[in-house]
Amino acid sequence: MIKVNGSGDHMRVLVTGGAGFIGSILVRMLLEDGHQVRVMDTFNYGFDPLRDIMPRKELEIYPGDIRNPADVLKGLNEIDAIVHLAAIVGDPACAVQADKAVETNYLSSLRIAMSARDKGINTFIFASTCSVYGAKDGILDEGSELRPQSLYAETKLLAEKGIMDLTTPKFEPIILRLGTLYGLSPRPRFDLVINYLTGKIMMENKALIFGGDQWRPFLHVHDAARCFLFALTNHQSFKGGTYNVGSTSENYQMKEVGKIFERVFPEADIQYVSQVKDPRSYRVSFNSIERKGFGLTIGIEPTIREISAWIREMNINPRSPKYYNYQP
Repeated sequence: MIKVNGSGDHMRVLVTGGAGFIGSILVRMLLEDGHQVRVMDTFNYGFDPLRDIMPRKELEIYPGDIRNPADVLKGLNEIDAIVHLAAIVGDPACAVQADKAVETNYLSSLRIAMSARDKGINTFIFASTCSVYGAKDGILDEGSELRPQSLYAETKLLAEKGIMDLTTPKFEPIILRLGTLYGLSPRPRFDLVINYLTGKIMMENKALIFGGDQWRPFLHVHDAARCFLFALTNHQSFKGGTYNVGSTSENYQMKEVGKIFERVFPEADIQYVSQVKDPRSYRVSFNSIERKGFGLTIGIEPTIREISAWIREMNINPRSPKYYNYQP
């Protein structure tokens, strides 16, 4: 176990889900920033996302399940701060394992927050989602009405409310509602819309854009990880608050996203169909996080080019099940 006394700005940080899409990037950022890091993860997708940094003495690998109270208590031992990323992520993955999704995303998140409070760990950052806004017109901020359209969003919203209800003067959690993620990570995913469409076009030279009018606030996974580090570093300013993570300028309608793909792949057959498979549509304000001094650094078009080059150079099969949280 980590046995380093927290001092100054350097902390002993527990990252649940630290081998995942965001976590495998955040862990590297935390180490580079001088923190001691403990990763608690079930490692369902293996150890490869962290393998190159596993020899580092500042990193502890702890295979554990947040649904197991004994694992949680052991994981919290000698910890100064928690970034709670572990979850069943995405609408399809939650829909096919509903009971596990509720237990993991809601009940276990509440348990780990309660345990942190009881142990006097007052820095707790929870990964939520802008999907809690559901389908609503206008520009939405943290005070807007919430209309979750899926079990995934419902479990995240329940967890948000439960965690914030635990607030005391000595335990003031931070909620980060992430935009629609995309980009490359040490744990690659191709079940995210930008990544999926890139892989689809690379494999078949064609893609369908369903609907087109629905809004999404896009967020590169590296910027998402940066925001967790930013909130941790500035936790005195963030504590007790809920923040949308993204940039107001990165709200796009799906038909606009289609036009970006047309620029990157001018020879591809990109078609638009009126059928809407996903009813969510939300255009989000990120003024609160921007006032804190956080801004995005990466956009959609260069990332599509990066992903396509990676697929080509590494001879990747983007249809491989290992790149999906759920495959139909």
